[in-house]
Amino acid sequence: MPLRAIIKSSPETISDMILAADDRYLEAEELLLLHQYDGSVYLFGYAAEMWLKAACFRLRAIGPNEHVKEALGPLKQWMKQSSPTVQFTDFHDLSFYANCIWELRAAQGRPLSIVLSTEMRVRIVAGLYEEWIVDMRYRRAGLVVDDAWNAMQSAWWMKTNWTDLA
Repeated sequence: MPLRAIIKSSPETISDMILAADDRYLEAEELLLLHQYDGSVYLFGYAAEMWLKAACFRLRAIGPNEHVKEALGPLKQWMKQSSPTVQFTDFHDLSFYANCIWELRAAQGRPLSIVLSTEMRVRIVAGLYEEWIVDMRYRRAGLVVDDAWNAMQSAWWMKTNWTDLA
């Protein structure tokens, strides 16, 4: 069966997404070693996005076998009701998902520790969010090694801390 048919007949689950995040991170590291900085930053950002979503889904008690696409709409709607000042731009907005984590934790009476909150703000909202956008897939950005190194550090932070955020 062709890959398109396989994927269309089997929507991705939260578990699939987490495994894919790990894969994209490793691929980004390989691209970094090959001096392919644009592709490296793109994949680091994409991996971080998936880990942010996974943390949000855990906070919403959405299990690993649930479908990703079915979980995104209710998350967006919850945020719209709970925190109407947080802008939603698209389903790839790192800042939106970071805000979801802060809001979900607060709603559960479990605000993030100052350390985790500060690190997420510095690495994701003020860091990777400013240097990564899903629309990079259509452009050459002319990124340099420092850009890729910074993206890797932010993505590594997400990789190692996403479960603590949930």
